[in-house]
Amino acid sequence: MVARDDISLFCFGHRSRKAARAVTRAFNQRLKPLGLQITQFILLGAISRKDDRSIADLAEDVGVEPSAVLRNLKLLEERGLVSNAGGRGRGGRKLRITEAGRALIANSMPAWRKAQADLAALLDGKAHETRAALLRLERAALALEQSDR
Repeated sequence: MVARDDISLFCFGHRSRKAARAVTRAFNQRLKPLGLQITQFILLGAISRKDDRSIADLAEDVGVEPSAVLRNLKLLEERGLVSNAGGRGRGGRKLRITEAGRALIANSMPAWRKAQADLAALLDGKAHETRAALLRLERAALALEQSDR
C-alpha cells in the first residue's frame, strides 16, 4: 500500500518536473540530428511568429527564465538563426528570425510532428485529455502563485 503523502508519487511539483524532463529528453533526442533542442525550437517558433521581440517578452511568452532564454539565444545567434537589433539588455534587444532560422524550423517540423504523434500514441488515445489536464495544472499553479502575493 502506498502512503498518500509519498512525495515521489503524489507531489504535483515533483511529478510535473519529472514529466517535463522526460518529455524534453524525448523531443531533444528527435531534434538532435538537426542540431536543435526543444527549447531552441520553441524559441525559434516564438520569434518567427512575432518579430522585434525583447528578451523579457520572449521569456514571458515561452515560460522560460530570462537567463535560459539568453543562453539559448546566444547559441541561435552564433548559428545565424536569429539576429539581434537594437540596444543591450533585456528590453533593448530586438530579436528577429533569419532565413536560415526559418529554413531550420521548416526542416525540423517533420521530426517535431513525429515526436508529437509518437507521444500521443503512447498516451493510448488520451492525448487531448492529457493536454487539457496540463493546461488546468498550469492555470491552477498560476492562480496559487498569485494568491500568495
